[in-house]
Amino acid sequence: IGFLAVACCTTVFVVGVAVGASDPNQPDIPSWLYMILIAVTLTVAAIPEGLPLCVTISLSVGCSDMVKENVLMRKIAAVETLGSASIICTDKTGTLTEGKMTCV
Repeated sequence: IGFLAVACCTTVFVVGVAVGASDPNQPDIPSWLYMILIAVTLTVAAIPEGLPLCVTISLSVGCSDMVKENVLMRKIAAVETLGSASIICTDKTGTLTEGKMTCV
């Protein structure tokens, strides 16, 4: 099943590049890069064992984007922790809370 899923994702990648599919939100991104993202997404959906690889790749891409913006990172583990956050609580000014939520 794994080989069939990888073959299908490769076919989607090749057809997408041949057709010239582009991201509707960011049309300036090359077609091959957009189709790599689509193929990796399909692979993870079909084969859950590929998820750790995709998480590692997305964290490294995020870190390289942060370096381009001159963001200072002292501990790479903090970036990984932030990447696993599902809810970030802020007030109206954007100040992060202490991590304690109360209902009033």
